Amino acid sequence: MTQLLDEVTAAENAEPRGTAPARDRGRVMAPLLTCLFVAALAQVPVLRPGWFYFVDDAATQILPMWYHLGHQLRQGVWPPVLDPDLMMGGNLAAETLFGVWSPANALVWLGVSYSTDIGIAGIVVRTVAFAVIALGCYLLCREHGAARWSSSALATALPLAGPLLHFDAAKWPAALLAFVWVPFVWLLARRMVRGRTNAFWVFLVGALAVTAGNPYGLLGVSVVLAALLVECGARRRWAAARRLALVSAAIAAIVPLVYLPLVRSAHMTWRTTSGGVDNSGTLAPHLADLLNLSAPTYVPEIPEVGVPAVYFCWFAVPLAFWCDWSALRERLRELIAPVVVAVTYLLFALGPSEVWMFRWPLRVVHYGYLALAVLLAVVLTAGLRRDRLRARATATAGFLLLSMYFTAERAPDVVTLRRAGFIAVLIGLLVAAAVAVHRRFGTGPLVLVLQLGTALTFCAQCLWFVGGTDLGQYFPTSPEKMRENFAGRYEGRVLQIADPVLNAPDPEREVWRDAVIGNGFLLSDVDSIGSYTGLGFRELSDELCLRYEGSACPGAYDALWHPPRGAEIPLADLLLLDTVVVQHSLVPQPAVARGWHLAERNSRVSVLRRDRPVVGAGLLSWASPQLEVVSDVSGGPRTEEVEVRRNAAGTGRLVFARTAWPGYTATWNGVEVPARAGPAGLLEVVVPDGPAGRLELSWTPPSMRLGLAAAGGGALLAAGVGLQQITARRRETGASRGAAR
Repeated sequence: MTQLLDEVTAAENAEPRGTAPARDRGRVMAPLLTCLFVAALAQVPVLRPGWFYFVDDAATQILPMWYHLGHQLRQGVWPPVLDPDLMMGGNLAAETLFGVWSPANALVWLGVSYSTDIGIAGIVVRTVAFAVIALGCYLLCREHGAARWSSSALATALPLAGPLLHFDAAKWPAALLAFVWVPFVWLLARRMVRGRTNAFWVFLVGALAVTAGNPYGLLGVSVVLAALLVECGARRRWAAARRLALVSAAIAAIVPLVYLPLVRSAHMTWRTTSGGVDNSGTLAPHLADLLNLSAPTYVPEIPEVGVPAVYFCWFAVPLAFWCDWSALRERLRELIAPVVVAVTYLLFALGPSEVWMFRWPLRVVHYGYLALAVLLAVVLTAGLRRDRLRARATATAGFLLLSMYFTAERAPDVVTLRRAGFIAVLIGLLVAAAVAVHRRFGTGPLVLVLQLGTALTFCAQCLWFVGGTDLGQYFPTSPEKMRENFAGRYEGRVLQIADPVLNAPDPEREVWRDAVIGNGFLLSDVDSIGSYTGLGFRELSDELCLRYEGSACPGAYDALWHPPRGAEIPLADLLLLDTVVVQHSLVPQPAVARGWHLAERNSRVSVLRRDRPVVGAGLLSWASPQLEVVSDVSGGPRTEEVEVRRNAAGTGRLVFARTAWPGYTATWNGVEVPARAGPAGLLEVVVPDGPAGRLELSWTPPSMRLGLAAAGGGALLAAGVGLQQITARRRETGASRGAAR
């Protein structure tokens, strides 16, 4: 069997004698058609009412921030590590998920920023990502010796798998952009082990995976490289193992640049990096759920999940009864890495729901499916068995009946039973067709049956499990529409005290016209200090009871008009607010403070505006009486300069409308002075007694110098390994030529 598989692979890779390599059209057309097919199927969810790709965090956090970061990039700000106007959500370096160090992510931001509709831009991003994932899966399967037809079938199924489609793609596109790189890291690393790819290319793609900023992408790279090291050890390829270990170390050297700001800032946030294990069960599949990976209508027993969240592909289990598994057994030493990856992620998926910064095991299931796709593509390459037809057909029918039972047991109603029955009959017919086609025409045409089944089952899933999400509960996807709505209404620096969820039953479905959740204001010209954040800033959030999506509690309104502990002026003044938007569901009759007036009142909100708007280019909000501020200029999001004169002797204090993230440095006339968290967690600088002078304020992500040095060292290490590889290859080539002479 091994010899047969080797001959099939060699025949597909070989070029006809006397012809140019370009004549092998299948080499290009097979992956190209696969990617185009996946791109077309990615549009099916959009055909249902509602925007499948504009829900949850994708709508309230990621896409508006991509739009905002794209505009910052166009203004020359890169990397955009800090945005002080966003207050709690402004530490972009510590948030990590935006991948501020990734040039590939920057291209995505640029594309979204030029779009007139971020919803459509989001569809384009997901479509391209799906196609790239399909390409990576296809090439990885081919690298392991799978045929083109089986590689294409699995490459089509993977991007449409439940955990990838319904969660990473629909809700968490930042995680999707991290997963994109994992198949290519695996592919290039394995080719490097075989001496077919230079080590530096492995480093570059690995660096893109790490700088994508999602810890699950980093985990994926780590698991893949570790699995390849195990494979090298099992096959006694010690030189390749050493080279792979060095490249892995070079990729690991990128990690401090991306994640140290989070670790160094976590003590001031809600998010902890102190470790720990918890098993709350949130988004944690069970083994029984994973056994139904070929049941398109099976909804796992996971709270608040109403979609086929563990589905992989329709033929993985039904065709398993017809596969020649001796192909896997006889090539096991060559397939150790995908086996290790699959088993590792099975343990992750069934393990505790929270381990350190990793939570919700459902988010790692599709990483295991990538390894399963490789194994299944290799097994299918050997073709289907033609013996014991009755026993195999009986086993397939038994599985389909069991899948019907488990699907109906999870949701015992007539509609679910009908859907499960329809799908079971459809898969049964597809399996019968696959067997018949294989017996009549051989292995190649099987791809048509597999792809047809994937398309049919996916369309059925979209019909039954996609749709019904109304954009009105969030905000328009058009930045122009957002700007028009808020023009002249919310001026200057704005704080919104609102919880749009309270108005969800609004018959007009247009709460966004007055109260915007998450990062929605980033699509308009409103300078809102509220934003969606996964980290938070504990002192400020405690003062204003701000939550992760930027909403607030009723007590926030009273807190605005009183000085916080350690301050001498109200918090509204410390924050340099010009406009306060108050939702009536939280505060029905907001009292108007002195120096403010009611600018607008409607059925949903009251809009209060300062009588004299705050004027100034900087973010200095208060100076102690012995200091007179001559000028305050902000040179960008990370720097500010303040000219100060003395009114009296003594130590002075300056408070800025900036959250005091670790990383601020202040110098007074060239001498460093303390910069610390002051009232409500705002940045406070202590100015020593003495003559007038200049305060220079700057911010750098914590440990950035260490991170840059480590990343540079990793690049040099990878370059050295790559150069040694080239030198060794030239030496071997020269030796072989000398021997031939």
